Amino acid sequence: MLYKVRVNNYKSLASVVVELGPFNVLVGPNGAGKSNFVDALRFVSDCLRDSVAQALRSRGNIGVVRRHSRGHPTNIGFRLLIQSSEVGIAEFAFELKAEQQARFTVKRERCVVEPYEPLGGRRQYRYEVENGVFTHPVPDIRPRIESDTLALPILSALEEFRPLHNFLTGMHFYALSPERIRELQEPDPGLVLNRDGSNAAAVLREIARQRPKDYDRLCRLLSKVVPGTTRAEYFPQGQIETIRFKQDVGDTAPWNFSALNMSDGTLRVLGILLAVYQVSQSSFIAIEEPEATIHPGALEILVDILRDGARRSQTLITTHSPDILDNKDIKDDELRLVTSEKGMTKVAPLAEKSRGIIRDHLYTAGELLRMSELSPDIKREEELARQLSLFGSPQVPAQN
Repeated sequence: MLYKVRVNNYKSLASVVVELGPFNVLVGPNGAGKSNFVDALRFVSDCLRDSVAQALRSRGNIGVVRRHSRGHPTNIGFRLLIQSSEVGIAEFAFELKAEQQARFTVKRERCVVEPYEPLGGRRQYRYEVENGVFTHPVPDIRPRIESDTLALPILSALEEFRPLHNFLTGMHFYALSPERIRELQEPDPGLVLNRDGSNAAAVLREIARQRPKDYDRLCRLLSKVVPGTTRAEYFPQGQIETIRFKQDVGDTAPWNFSALNMSDGTLRVLGILLAVYQVSQSSFIAIEEPEATIHPGALEILVDILRDGARRSQTLITTHSPDILDNKDIKDDELRLVTSEKGMTKVAPLAEKSRGIIRDHLYTAGELLRMSELSPDIKREEELARQLSLFGSPQVPAQN
């Protein structure tokens, strides 16, 4: 999983270091910067999947996403630490410098990978690039790197770096739109759910075709959240695709309803289920405000769905809803409190006092949020920032 992240000068994130686990809940008011942290991770993935230039273009330009400090320009930086059976132990870091006329350069990039060895041996693969020049090259490889290009997409052709590249490009981020799920949809392979859910019909088709057990589970869970709904089905209409729902209305046979006739809450729940059970398994899934338009009485089942998804893919959600946090299965160490001070986002674990109250079942995290008694652990936040600078000593241990 992705277990530690540093972000420098990206939007409202001046300097944050965040520890992550299998299931993560970012809690904070609107405007605190939850979405900015999620977008920072998505930006890294977009840079590797497409290009840095395209990732910046889709967000405006580097001037839009780069944070200025007291009027002075700053460099954007990211450092991600990963540990998984496919990758081993790895880290990836890079820094972008703004140039004139919205141009930019990759000032520095570093990647270190130590795969797991079945017999306990140790191998380490590493490269470093500064301003387009390899300062720590890969043996026998001399690729040409432009100053505005990351090296990892090129070096992912090598077996040593491919698993890390696949992990980072296999992260998926969702701001689901019931309106886009409701629309008639163009044909799609259906292997990966689009960020807004606009290919939901095709994704549902492929789950039913390739993973019938997951499809049955998806329908059972949907019926628990939306009473009376017994099934969601892929339904082609010529060259267009849509979704049809079966509902028990008391007759001998269920009635069919198209997605056009379903509520926003039903379509959002279906979108979350598709994100969790889609055929192409994600390394990391982030879903923003999953509770939106969903009845509070259904949120406990919704959290259960998301936690079930965390057994398949590392999961992160953002929320400002106390109703989500009322779920007693949410652990204190899964919460990260997001606050904003003078336009700067802070992300911190809960203070020990808040954690103790939750662990002792005196109050739920939702009840503490309603009372404004969720407190951040400022000392731990500062300690993490000291431990993980942008280009400090590699966290992947060096070979003996």
